[in-house]
Amino acid sequence: MAEAFDYVIVGNSAAGLQALKTLRKHTADASVAIIDREDCPAYSRVITPYFVGGKTERENLFIVDRDYYQKAGITTLFGRNVIALDAESRQLEMDDGSRVIFGKLLLATGAEAHQLTVKSDRSSVLRHLADAEKLAELMQNAKCITAIGAGLVSLPLLSHAPASAEKHLVVGSNRIFSRMLDAESSAILEKRFVENGLQLHKQNDIVAIEEGARLKLQLASGDCLVSDMLIVGKGVEPNNELARAAGLQVNYGVVVDDYCRTSHADVYAAGDTAEGKDFVTGEPIIQGNWMTAVEQGENAALNMLGMGCAYSGSLKNNITEVFGVDIAAIGDCMNDTAQIVSTHDQTTGRYRKVFLNEQQQVVGAVLIGETNDAGLYYHWIRTRTTFPGKQVLNGTNSYAAFQQRMA
Repeated sequence: MAEAFDYVIVGNSAAGLQALKTLRKHTADASVAIIDREDCPAYSRVITPYFVGGKTERENLFIVDRDYYQKAGITTLFGRNVIALDAESRQLEMDDGSRVIFGKLLLATGAEAHQLTVKSDRSSVLRHLADAEKLAELMQNAKCITAIGAGLVSLPLLSHAPASAEKHLVVGSNRIFSRMLDAESSAILEKRFVENGLQLHKQNDIVAIEEGARLKLQLASGDCLVSDMLIVGKGVEPNNELARAAGLQVNYGVVVDDYCRTSHADVYAAGDTAEGKDFVTGEPIIQGNWMTAVEQGENAALNMLGMGCAYSGSLKNNITEVFGVDIAAIGDCMNDTAQIVSTHDQTTGRYRKVFLNEQQQVVGAVLIGETNDAGLYYHWIRTRTTFPGKQVLNGTNSYAAFQQRMA
C-alpha cells in the first residue's frame, strides 16, 4: 500500500514547519505530507528549559496546534518512522511496512543527543518532548542537580532549575561555551555564573554512577558528587543514517548545495541534519540553531517549488539567557579574525566584542548583559557592513544615536 504526494517533509521542527508554511504560501493545491516520529504538533525546543524548570506550562511549548495542519490541507503522519529511502524510485518505507511516494522530498530530520556510556534512570538528555517531561519530573523534588556538558542544554537547564537547588556542572574542556564563544567571553560568564551559585568541575568527566537513595557520580578526577539527578548535555549528532543508506552524499551531515539540494535532484535537506556553507568562512558546517533551520527550511521549499533561490550561507546566531545574564553570539566569534574591538562596563556588566576581517567588515559579535541590539549585528554581518566605530559599543545612548543616523 502506498500514498503519493507532490511534496513530503520528514521532520516537524523548525526547518520542517517553515518549509510546510512556505509551500502552502505559494501553492494551495499541491499535496503535502509531513512525517515525524513524535506524535504531536511542532513545538519550540528553545523554550523547553523553561518548561523543565517550571517557568512555563507544557501547552506553551507548541508553535501550532493539530488543527493547523488540517486547515492547511496537510497530511500528517505523526508517531511514524521512516526506515528507508529509495531516492531513484522516490519512495519512503515506513515502520509499518507502508510506502510514501514523493515528487520532491525534504529531509529535516534534525539531530540526536549524545548519550553517556554510564546511565541511570535519573539522568536524561534534552532533545525531544518526552525528555523534557522526564527532566521536569526529576527536577520537581531535586535538592542537588548535576549536569555534564557546558553548552546550550546544560547551562540553561541549570539556570532555570529551582533557585534552592545545589547546582554542579561537569565540563570536559577548560571552559564553558567553548564551541560558541572565545576564551575571554567564556571567562566573563563563568565568573557571573559562579557568583550565582554554580559549582564548576572543569576538565573532568563522569566515569561511573552508583545508584541508591541518591546518585553517586564518580568523576575522572577521583572526586564524587552526590546528586538527585543528572542532565546530559554532551552535544548532538545529525540524523543522517537515512540519507547515507540511500546513497546521498554525507559528510558529517547531509551535504547540500546553495539551494539546500542534496546529491539527488529531488531530495533536499535543512536544519540540524544539513551540512552547507557558512556565510562568513564559506566552509561546510552545521550551525545547529533555530534561525538557520528556519532559513534553510524556507529556502529548500522555494527551490522544491522550482523558484531557484540561492541561500547565501548559514550564520551562527545563538541568543539565550542563563542565570539572569543575556547572551548573544553571532557569526565568527573566535580570536583568529583580523581585528577585535571590545568594551566592558564593569559596573553594569554590559560587554560588547566585535570581530572584524581585513576589510574592517563585521564578521562576528558577542553581546553580554543585554542583547536588544543583536539584530543590528546580525544585519551588519549579513550585509558585510564596515564597522562604524567603537562609539556604537559604548552604551545604549550611543547605539540609539547610531540608529538615528542610519534612519
